[in-house]
Amino acid sequence: MNRTINFATLKKDFDISVSAASITETTMTKDVQQYRVLLIDDSQNIRVLVKKLLSNYGFQNIEMAENGLIGLQKIQSFSPDIIFLDGIMPEMDGLTVLREVKTHHRETVVIITTSLSSKEMVLQFKESGADFYLLKPFEEKKFSEVIEKAVTLVEQRKQQRPV
Repeated sequence: MNRTINFATLKKDFDISVSAASITETTMTKDVQQYRVLLIDDSQNIRVLVKKLLSNYGFQNIEMAENGLIGLQKIQSFSPDIIFLDGIMPEMDGLTVLREVKTHHRETVVIITTSLSSKEMVLQFKESGADFYLLKPFEEKKFSEVIEKAVTLVEQRKQQRPV
């Protein structure tokens, strides 16, 4: 599946008016159709945009939640392999959600997506079990790298699971 995502058309504030036609195909070296992805972000624009991007990579099982509380409920019913988690949200922040996820679902790959890049914040997420940190606005190369690495990590963790 050869696809390319053209990030040059994306506005810095992730305006969702970006059409699906402007998100072109990208290269994904792995078959990702079977993986379940949960997007937890209070911005509907970000959720829809990331879902479109992931769909263009070949992901098909994508769920969304608008805050941490709903996200935790969806984790129980959906059992995602990968979670894109906003760091700052109402109801329950990303750090609290991350700690809960890593307490009960250690094998789930968590990608923190936030516009905050303070060293203290990054360190808190890392110490709490975040697998990747993706700074908004996403850069094309970094977004692609993180998705590839996340899928590889999911595969490694599935192989390490006791039978």
